Amino acid sequence: MMTKNLFIDSTFKRKFLSGSIIFGLSLSACSVHAQICQNTINMPANGSINVAGVNGSVSSSGSVIYVPASVFLGSCPGVDVLSTGSSLDVGVNGSWSTTISFNTPVNNIAFVISGADTLTRYEDFIFNSNGGGISIFPANSCGMNISGNTIAAAPGGLGAGVYAIHASSPYTQLTITGGGGSGGSRIGICSASFLGAQEIKNIGNSTVDIYPSQVKDVMTISSKENLKSYKIFDEAGKLISSAPLGINKKEVNMSGIMPGNYIISVETQTQTVNKKIIKH
Repeated sequence: MMTKNLFIDSTFKRKFLSGSIIFGLSLSACSVHAQICQNTINMPANGSINVAGVNGSVSSSGSVIYVPASVFLGSCPGVDVLSTGSSLDVGVNGSWSTTISFNTPVNNIAFVISGADTLTRYEDFIFNSNGGGISIFPANSCGMNISGNTIAAAPGGLGAGVYAIHASSPYTQLTITGGGGSGGSRIGICSASFLGAQEIKNIGNSTVDIYPSQVKDVMTISSKENLKSYKIFDEAGKLISSAPLGINKKEVNMSGIMPGNYIISVETQTQTVNKKIIKH
């Protein structure tokens, strides 16, 4: 426990001593989520938030500490930093709970988590929404196990990653709980959140379609918005393919890409949409 706390404290010191340098770093060498989660929103333990233009509020109980400037360290090989910005340091002194409420139904919120381990217990993050069952889509996640609506540290070191929290229907309330222990861990909401989701009132006008999710030769990207660009990353965060667009529909030839799991990141005029695809 002490080792991890000292490690996190030294990170804070480096952060404050070189804050402008860290915030200015290009994270392109890290991973897809160093690309789409370059920073986190300001999220107090209790108070108001704004996520990608959607207003909301946060209410926390138990072991939850607001940290205004944090570094989210990666756990995958070659990934030093997942994100920077505000965090909630949770579970340092035991169990905790945080409820996020939105004034508009949302879906696919992207969270970044780091510093989870199993020293005294398996640190966990349990997600429940008022929009139905939860599915969790990870990227650049190492040292973590996912089961249903739960992300938990795996044995063998510190766990970290970026996770899209998807419910069967858009939700206005999301509650995250954990048992804490093992020195605690940290969580934040990515500024580029709502990965692929829209406010209900706008969904008919600005939805981005990426299909099929299991690709053999050709994948199609389309939107009523103007598409600016796309990028395809492998599971290690390596950029495999990219191109500027400037159109509303694009067929991407995937025949030359090796079979495996990939993340496609599509930028439009108003949003960045990310989706996991499987290449056969």
